[in-house]
Amino acid sequence: MKLFQELEETKNLVIRMAGLVKDAVDKSIESLNKQDVELAEEVIKGDDQIDELEVEIERRCIRMIALYQPEAVDLRLIMGIYKIVSDLERIGDEAENIAERAILLAQETPLKPYINLTLMAANVKSMIEDAVLSFFQRDVALARKVIERDEMVDELYHQVQRELITYMLEDHRNIKRSLHLSFTARHFERMADHAENIAEMTIYWSEGEVVKHQHTKEKDMH
Repeated sequence: MKLFQELEETKNLVIRMAGLVKDAVDKSIESLNKQDVELAEEVIKGDDQIDELEVEIERRCIRMIALYQPEAVDLRLIMGIYKIVSDLERIGDEAENIAERAILLAQETPLKPYINLTLMAANVKSMIEDAVLSFFQRDVALARKVIERDEMVDELYHQVQRELITYMLEDHRNIKRSLHLSFTARHFERMADHAENIAEMTIYWSEGEVVKHQHTKEKDMH
């Protein structure tokens, strides 16, 4: 089997995996907002399939490097796929974590309407979609936009945390629910970081430029 054919098959598996991850994110948000325990359980059960695809794709990447010894762009693409499936799997794990929180929160009265949390989730979801799209279309401009949008998610994350601290200080009975929501916001924030990693891999395989941690250094300089 030629390298090109194996690469195409592997890319299709990644697209399938990305679709499952997107569904998991969608369902985890919905289960939280609707206090839907069954939907949350679906997310938890579905995580095994995501894990299996990660293992299969990584196995294929190692095989292609060993068998064909690719160079330049092809090698960067295979290395990029190897890296992004790890990030996709971690996003799936974060969706599973949110689903577990949703089950616990479903047993109690909602603390408040999850406005900023839902806004955060919507931003994260579009970051994941655009990051995967940028990778397969080699769209560096779109990848850079994904990286920029991480700051907005960080700001929403801090906003949610400030709100929840206020709720906890107002009434100690709010502490348990507030903590679950605080962790949920943290899971969304981590998803955005993984989407950012995928966008960085787009730039790497398209241009050979390593941008990881660059924006972090820029932030530190200001």
